[in-house]
Amino acid sequence: ASSGTEYHWVYDFHKVTLAAAAIFSYAWLVPTALWGFLYWRNTQPYFTFLEIICVYGYSLSIYVPISVLWAIPVPAVQWALGLVGMILSGSVLVLTFWTAVRDDEKKVTYLTLVLIFILHGLLAVGFMLYFFSVPLQMSPVTPEPHRTTIAPAVTTKHS
Repeated sequence: ASSGTEYHWVYDFHKVTLAAAAIFSYAWLVPTALWGFLYWRNTQPYFTFLEIICVYGYSLSIYVPISVLWAIPVPAVQWALGLVGMILSGSVLVLTFWTAVRDDEKKVTYLTLVLIFILHGLLAVGFMLYFFSVPLQMSPVTPEPHRTTIAPAVTTKHS
């Protein structure tokens, strides 16, 4: 650090586990719920369950380059990238599933599409807040004093 203070960085593999669980849960549970909703509304013939899973998986692909760019330590840039990713990714979902719900009642159509977009946005915002937000104040780590113990001299007597 340029101010002469040292910071202690600690890795947390539990965050990696949480990220994987969040992504896989989102990529399976939300499409499953959408497929069930489309099946219940009799609009399911437009997409099979596998196609819905694939669309959701492909829609998350924009977050790969964005997650690399999130390493830029400027919060405004990170939030702008998150917003761009959310809009691009959410638009892919909304435009794709528009064909499946466009013939339904207008209120149901718009509510479904807005819900798809909001859930996708919550995933992006959740990742931003949990994984990429920096605490407002970082406290410097005070190094422990170096302690040296001196053992008493051992003398041996030779007979």
